[in-house]
Amino acid sequence: MRVRWPISTDSRKLPADIYHSGNGEHIVPAALPIDLDKALLNRSFYELEEAFEGQQGLANLVGSLTEKTASFRRLLLEDKRPLTEAQMAHLVEQMFTARRKIWPVIEEQGVARVGEMMRDLLEGHGDLTQRMTRFEEALPATGKAKRVIRDMGAEVLHFSDPERYPLMTRWVWDQGTTSGAVREFIRGGDYLTAFPFGESPEMFEGLRQWMREALLELGVYRDVPYMVDIILAYQYSQYVRAMAEGFLRSDFGGQTDFTEQIRKLLGVEVHRRMGGSRIKRDAIH
Repeated sequence: MRVRWPISTDSRKLPADIYHSGNGEHIVPAALPIDLDKALLNRSFYELEEAFEGQQGLANLVGSLTEKTASFRRLLLEDKRPLTEAQMAHLVEQMFTARRKIWPVIEEQGVARVGEMMRDLLEGHGDLTQRMTRFEEALPATGKAKRVIRDMGAEVLHFSDPERYPLMTRWVWDQGTTSGAVREFIRGGDYLTAFPFGESPEMFEGLRQWMREALLELGVYRDVPYMVDIILAYQYSQYVRAMAEGFLRSDFGGQTDFTEQIRKLLGVEVHRRMGGSRIKRDAIH
């Protein structure tokens, strides 16, 4: 008999919009424009359990994500002193896409200033969309570095407060390339020509709400935000494997172990290739 995850008492659903209450900012889940297939999510969950050798393996991965959140909260929300270079590097090391492209921009702008921009993204004036826009516009990057600024902001938001903010990185969904983990929840998605999801916080929260409901039906009630992240990372790893060759595969250095790909996407991988830092410090054009 399959052992169910412990039950949580929080089953609230949010209305539609981004709003503030006495408990802070809330994002309303938007209706998704394309029906997603829960059977595909269910299959992914069971495959993950098997790949990670049961619930304990998944619990260990959740533990790594919990530690990541603790470090983000400590450095960005609890300690108000300017970030040091070592502290910024510790944060960026845990950001899969950003760590390979963003460091020259951080050096140009100054670690302390970028740290304050991260804190403004979390606690500054204005609603979430305004803060996200301000964060992206404040970093004058171009090319590949410009594209990962969104990912860096998404990591800061989600892993500083995973209950409040869904993970909004490009590998979850990139409307510009119509690629990401979301496609793996669409049965027959290879035959569709339009994917009008957009990239609003409400859309990402709508996706997370759909996944949360599917996980509840599977008996998963604990650590749901992290379980959503893990399943999304698994779906994207499958997308990469389906692509087989090309630039997506090169992102993972030719790895074949999708459990390590999942850890890498989430910034908590176990092994460092060739040792040393994962941050690429050379300028990116």
